[in-house]
Amino acid sequence: MKNKLSIALFTYDFPHKKTLDFIDVIYKNNFRISLILAAKYVKIKKTKRFIELDKKKQKTSTRQIAKTKQIPYHVVEHNSQYSIKLLNQFDINFGIISGARILNKNVIDQIKYGILNIHPALIPEIRGLDSVLWSIEKNIPIGVTAHLIDEHIDMGTIIKRDKINIEISDDFNTLTKKNYDLQLKVLAISLILISKKKLHDKHNFKRKNYNTYMLFEKQRQVIGKLRNYIKMNS
Repeated sequence: MKNKLSIALFTYDFPHKKTLDFIDVIYKNNFRISLILAAKYVKIKKTKRFIELDKKKQKTSTRQIAKTKQIPYHVVEHNSQYSIKLLNQFDINFGIISGARILNKNVIDQIKYGILNIHPALIPEIRGLDSVLWSIEKNIPIGVTAHLIDEHIDMGTIIKRDKINIEISDDFNTLTKKNYDLQLKVLAISLILISKKKLHDKHNFKRKNYNTYMLFEKQRQVIGKLRNYIKMNS
């Protein structure tokens, strides 16, 4: 299937590290992107952070990389009719999400082989936002799930699940970094599995509640449990 994949990347129209890293992984594994659908910035209300992660400001834009690699780049609302028109115009048969809000069923249904999402937690145990924090709170291994999305939040056909290796010297920053690195590894593995048509059946699990951003006081409590969580899981 590898040579037959015509890939659309769903992302954001602003500098975005995950998108640049996803593009790098896709091309290093000898796949190509046929279309980038980039959504404009929308301010999202988040809860105050108890721990601010170490983040470097991203300078290179996705638009610049797209130009370098000669990938058609369109700024759109992902769930718009214009997006659907572009998916059909470029004969897209596979999608990858590096940044998007919830995609509607009518967009998902346009793409023959599905849309791949790399979720930074184990599904169905941990769905939604603040995945590492909720994994610690619920004493679930911190992991990553690659899945072909459906219309529900963090559901669908699971391609690959994997867990990070936790060491006694870890802290919240290193756990988050390991989780991010694992997302890139799982993306590469998933592309190979999909190209070989090695897809898992849709899991017949009950949908568990999905998580929203964790409240500040809850974050404080969870970080207070971190050392014990690391000892139990290292």
